[in-house]
Amino acid sequence: MTKLKFFTTILLSLMIVACGGGGSAPPPPVISSQPASVTVFDTQDAAFAVTATDAGPITYQWLKNDAVIQGATSSTWINTASLLADNGASITVAITGNGGTVKSSVATLTVVSRAPKVVTDPTPQSVTAGQPVNLSVTATGLPSLSYQWLKNGQTIPGAISSSYSTPVTLGDNGALYSVKITNTISSVTSNPATLTVNPSSLAELVISEVSTCYYYYVDCWFELYNPTSQTKSLSNYSVKSLSIDTTVGGFTAVTNFSLPNINIAPDSYVIISGNNGNLIQRGVQNIRLRIGNQVPFWTSDGFIELLNSGSTADFVSFGTSTQTPTTSGKWTGVPVTKLLSSATDFGKSIVRPYPRTADTNTRSASDWVSVDWVTPAGRNDIPVGAKDDDGDGIPDSAEVIGGTFAGLDLYSMGARAGQKDILIELDSMRSTDEGIIPRSESLQMVVSSFAVKGINVMFDAGTAFSPNFSVKNFNLGQGSSIVPYEACVTLNQTTCNLNISNKRSVYDWKEENMDLRRRSLFHYLLMGSTQLANGGALGSSGVAEIQGNDFIVTLGNWYLNTSNSTNKNRLINFQASTIMHELGHNLGLRHGGNENLNYKPNYWSIMNYLYDLRGLDPDPASKTAYQRWRNQKGDGTPKECDLVASPCGDQSQYIMSYSNGFSAILNESSLLESSNVGRGNNASAYADWNMDGQLTSTAISKDLNGDGSLTILTDYDDWANLYFPFARNVYGNAGPSLNKTQKNILNPVSNDRQDFIIETHTVRDLNR
Repeated sequence: MTKLKFFTTILLSLMIVACGGGGSAPPPPVISSQPASVTVFDTQDAAFAVTATDAGPITYQWLKNDAVIQGATSSTWINTASLLADNGASITVAITGNGGTVKSSVATLTVVSRAPKVVTDPTPQSVTAGQPVNLSVTATGLPSLSYQWLKNGQTIPGAISSSYSTPVTLGDNGALYSVKITNTISSVTSNPATLTVNPSSLAELVISEVSTCYYYYVDCWFELYNPTSQTKSLSNYSVKSLSIDTTVGGFTAVTNFSLPNINIAPDSYVIISGNNGNLIQRGVQNIRLRIGNQVPFWTSDGFIELLNSGSTADFVSFGTSTQTPTTSGKWTGVPVTKLLSSATDFGKSIVRPYPRTADTNTRSASDWVSVDWVTPAGRNDIPVGAKDDDGDGIPDSAEVIGGTFAGLDLYSMGARAGQKDILIELDSMRSTDEGIIPRSESLQMVVSSFAVKGINVMFDAGTAFSPNFSVKNFNLGQGSSIVPYEACVTLNQTTCNLNISNKRSVYDWKEENMDLRRRSLFHYLLMGSTQLANGGALGSSGVAEIQGNDFIVTLGNWYLNTSNSTNKNRLINFQASTIMHELGHNLGLRHGGNENLNYKPNYWSIMNYLYDLRGLDPDPASKTAYQRWRNQKGDGTPKECDLVASPCGDQSQYIMSYSNGFSAILNESSLLESSNVGRGNNASAYADWNMDGQLTSTAISKDLNGDGSLTILTDYDDWANLYFPFARNVYGNAGPSLNKTQKNILNPVSNDRQDFIIETHTVRDLNR
């Protein structure tokens, strides 16, 4: 070190001592909590805060994009009524203390439009015909956002979430899909995404589903699918399988059944079934096969071969079958697993699962899986192992967003997992008779009566009340619900022999007009004129299958009209109670609940003829509770319209329900009038069974229900014993039919004619 450098160092040291005595400058403020980024809607306030400490006083200065914000000089700052122009702004704060100034980290102000704004548009898609297109959109805006998807500018029913999936056909090629997003501020529509649909690589029809088949008098069925881009005529096709004699049973040799000249459009399905009942071919959804007395048949083992001009078009072998196809190479390896073959396994099948069906055929068992739910005439879209935990006969997988059943979007129709759902397709004959024309008020009354018990009823009356899809207005997408008129309709094929057409029973109309995909899920209701062959005026109000799925309402010629308020009320209330009554039979109820014994005053249910067209008294413990019995089984008083909550009054006052089973027993050999109808009695209320105008204190004998004997009358808990599935085994429900008036040859797809209740109630029974 040089002398000069040494002395310089000493001098600097002396200066430091002189100035500060050897101390250091105080530190700047310490930030313990940095400002956080904030996201708000436009016109909302955005608050920022910082926490800092210092030995002395602190001052603050907030900055936006490094520019001083006038007046923002505290530890918090609020950007009032944020503007969209502020979106993305960098917010910082400079904090000054004795030791200097420190600047915070950057917080970002994000301002989102209150009005809907599309962030990501749906993207163009390219898919194979028959497979699904999956579209989605992301958007911002003030909650809650609602979505409505559009195809070529037209509303898509039920497509109301931020994503949309649907199978497509070649006819959809070039379609433009967009989505309209709405909140309370305004609406915005996304840019459209163009759909490109490519033809399937498959050039032939394929067998896509084979259903279980148990008894020899059950029509076996399988499904054909057209994956190609061309309409296919079946005129050159035939089906080869084992067959059975419908009169004696017993397998025969392999039989070749010709197919009729019926077309299958691209990406469409058709059912091929046996024809045990030798029924007339109606429509083109279900092709019935029969040669003499022979029909196709299989149990757990079998095969089906589809031939085109004698060559194998498709083939499937299952169980232990050793059959080989006519054309070599059309099947390789082992057969598909056995079809389950017992009464409790009915309603199951082997399928080519969707969407592989549309573009895959390895001609081997690897194409097939075993499922618990048939999906006739539609996509095989129910997953393996699907459950029905809510017990309504509908797989839970089809009751959630994005789930479908044979391509049907049940969720958009209102079905939900975890609740009992009842789907009903309603058709009505073309007529000017107002008793035949469905009333929306009547349908809503039925819906409301079930809703009280947590049961969801969904009617599809097509375009009767709304031209577009609308759950509220009972349009679930069936199209027109008006069907051809005939004077007579029943649940058998023999009564209506004077009809002009060859239609006799409800099943004839159903087969021609109901989508086959719905058959194992939807009840079918037909509103017609009468059940009398001559079209007379005094027929029963309706009739229904017991624990089934089909029923009719026949209020034609019942003098029902809307000429005045009283008549309008009668019309609405009669329709509502008759529909709910007949639906009750479908759900397993009889006129005495669990028995056929009718007119029991203590059976507090519209299944009871005492109450089915007159409704229930508002209070079963009141002095008027027995008057519906007196009107029908006593002296005819009071008249129908004079009853409390009568059918002549407004529908809001009319009461219809099933029983909860709360009534006490009524012993007709020892009746106490003080017991009223078995549900307690208010002060001075009693049932005047002997109609002497006073309370009889001693026990009396009276045949209350008019069956000719003195009986012990019981109530029944209807609501707890409703049975919802109707197509889950060989009987069409969960067990043997309760009524054996006709032979059970049931199949929800090809022949679901089930035993039915006998109805006798007519307009003649009413005091008009």
